[in-house]
Amino acid sequence: MDTNIVLVYCLCDDLLKWQHHRDDPQCVLSDAEIMTIAIVAAMYFSGNQAMARLLLYEQGYIKESISRSRLCRRLKRVQHQFVMLFRLLGDSAKERNEDNIYIIDSLPVIVCDNYRIRRCKLY
Repeated sequence: MDTNIVLVYCLCDDLLKWQHHRDDPQCVLSDAEIMTIAIVAAMYFSGNQAMARLLLYEQGYIKESISRSRLCRRLKRVQHQFVMLFRLLGDSAKERNEDNIYIIDSLPVIVCDNYRIRRCKLY
């Protein structure tokens, strides 16, 4: 887990440097750290950003804690960098797939509880 967290941070930081992205000087956490929180939340905590923030702060990966609302605002500011990161990772995976074999999961996803089943939609 430690290696993956460091790898995610390095990927985000290198992407931002490649794009000549500059952080606001008033920000306590860099945009690479903000992106790392979101990706670690998705990888290890089923998207629970509060748990990811707590883990990264307590383990010393990030130097300061950040509030939930501030994190959401900062994530909104770096959404284009996320799109670029996922596009580059997707292109890299596509180049490595020599057989051009892709698998699509077509199982329905539950979007509401059983007591709302009449209004339930499948995506």
